[in-house]
Amino acid sequence: MKKCPECGNPSYDGAPVCGNCGYKFPKPKVKAPMQEDIFEDRPIINKSGNEPSTLEIIKDNKIVIGAILLITLIVIGIIIATGPTTNNSTKVEGLNKFTDANASFSYPSNWKDINGSDELHSGAIFLEGSNGTEIEYYNVTSEFSSIYQINTERISSAQENGAYVNTIQTLQIDGKNTSNVILENADGTFTRYVSLLNNGNLYVFKVNGKSLNDTTSSEIESVLQSVHIG
Repeated sequence: MKKCPECGNPSYDGAPVCGNCGYKFPKPKVKAPMQEDIFEDRPIINKSGNEPSTLEIIKDNKIVIGAILLITLIVIGIIIATGPTTNNSTKVEGLNKFTDANASFSYPSNWKDINGSDELHSGAIFLEGSNGTEIEYYNVTSEFSSIYQINTERISSAQENGAYVNTIQTLQIDGKNTSNVILENADGTFTRYVSLLNNGNLYVFKVNGKSLNDTTSSEIESVLQSVHIG
């Protein structure tokens, strides 16, 4: 762990910015590895004039080579007729897998697809987890350039709607710094925003639950840790 020199907030050793104030940590110097000299002298192997040529070897072994080619063609024919032996299905026992153009994640197969509405994010998907917890996911081009800006926007929006900021921190998802903001709404329910910024795209999980535990349950954490970007 390292501390931010601006605000003193602890951050992961590999964190590029402070999750609290947005201070950019200096990048560590990396020593370039030694490269092999491709022009270094190498021993020259002289071929004996008595050794058979490649063409002579092929002629002497043409029956064996023909048999190998025939077997190869038979195997290829069997694969084409029966299909590949490896299963590329995204279905895993007990889990479903969602994939879009830039990201993927797994979620419990007992979660239900539900009809949700988000006027700002028309491509969002909605799932219902345990205890009626609603999970919304969307992936959009972002105007934000840092997690600090994302957190500031979340706090400002919460204050405008009379919500209380319960948690604000930085998580690691798929090896990337991710904003984690949990709001306690005016009606006593909780909303959690998990936002990952990568190459100009913003990936967001919005979790609505009746209690704080609903938004931070083990199954929710498992889904978040299954996220893969790229």
